[in-house]
Amino acid sequence: MMINPKRFAVHTLLLVLLIALIYVPSFALISFTGQASVSEKFSESARIASVPVSGMTREEAKPKVQKAITTWSNKTPLTIGTGEELVPVPTTLVTFKVDEAVEAASLKKGGDLDVTLDEPGVEAFLSTQPVVYTPEQTTAFKAWLTNMGQQLEEGNYDPAASTTSPSTEEVVSSVSFTTRSVAEEQMVDAMTQVDLKAGQLMNTKTYGMDGVAASYIGSKLYELFAKTPFEIVERMPHDQLPEGITLGYDVRIDEKTDFAVRNTQAVNYQLVAMKNGSDVTLELRGMPFKETVTAVLEGEKSIPYRTITRYSATLSAGTTSDTQSGSEGTSIELYRIIKSNKGEEKMLVALDFYAATPAIVTKSSQAEQAPVVTPPAEENQDEMTDQTDPESETTDQTDPESDVTSPDAPATPDTPTSPDTPDAPTEGDPASPAESDTAEPAVG
Repeated sequence: MMINPKRFAVHTLLLVLLIALIYVPSFALISFTGQASVSEKFSESARIASVPVSGMTREEAKPKVQKAITTWSNKTPLTIGTGEELVPVPTTLVTFKVDEAVEAASLKKGGDLDVTLDEPGVEAFLSTQPVVYTPEQTTAFKAWLTNMGQQLEEGNYDPAASTTSPSTEEVVSSVSFTTRSVAEEQMVDAMTQVDLKAGQLMNTKTYGMDGVAASYIGSKLYELFAKTPFEIVERMPHDQLPEGITLGYDVRIDEKTDFAVRNTQAVNYQLVAMKNGSDVTLELRGMPFKETVTAVLEGEKSIPYRTITRYSATLSAGTTSDTQSGSEGTSIELYRIIKSNKGEEKMLVALDFYAATPAIVTKSSQAEQAPVVTPPAEENQDEMTDQTDPESETTDQTDPESDVTSPDAPATPDTPTSPDTPDAPTEGDPASPAESDTAEPAVG
């Protein structure tokens, strides 16, 4: 049988087409599969957050990204605050979704991490800060924290820098007074414009070291800041209220003490001093406070003084001396009244107490001498006076020009009476010899 060349060619062509239909799609599928497995790896420049994942598959990238998150969380990379007083931000406020982030990342460029914030935790954390955050600042902080977590970056959140100050600042507190010395004027000149950043501390001795002047200016600053939410960090009163200082706003500044306040708001303020000769007005300017704050002095009381008696041998007997005059003491209370949409709060700021000064009286400790008493006349002299001849008595005469009484003239004694001669005895003397005896002549 002869082969038909034409039919053979047709059959051969059909066979070739059939083979092509079977193997060409298979080779194409194999090639596509190989190409697909190669494209599942990240490019050389790809990063997920700050983690390089070059040449890795998605499964290989996940543990590396998780390790980077752990390292970032352990070194506390985030802080919040102004200046040197920075507070660490807990990284536990951020929760990471690693698998979702790696799966959603581009193989060519990579991508950010998928994070979730602990909203109640963020609110609680901000409430513990030394500055009060406005709702706008709270929102800005959350956005900043989310961005830092997505990129695994380190940084500090400055609430003052993130807040746009209003174009027109308001005077939120002011106080007026009159300077009394050159030292006080120099301190006022140094306070022409003082910037108080969020969380910043202000010390009065920075603007002058004269104790009397600093105490006077410090008392005016105390009165100014008592009407604000600013924190009174340091303040000491005098033992006795100095002249010219208002009771309740006393401030003592010396080598050991100072007056200091802290800006507790999350925005900046300015202290401005304006002079007109010796008349001065201090103003605190900035964003109005969320609460209305006023200062009230209450409970003023007088304290009576006591009298102390002392004794001294240097004083003459029976004398006294007023050594010290007494003066009454006093006490007074300073309160802040804070009004907000939550109600009214009354907070005690300070209780000032000035002790009374006792009066001191000094008396002599010497014993007083007994009075001199003239002894009465002797009795025998009275008897002799009674025996005086009435005719010889003289009347007491008093000199009209003198108070001295003349003594009585002495009495003249009576002339003694001669004794009577005794009668001759009628009988013989018992001592004489007997009659029969002859008397012997007397010895010559």
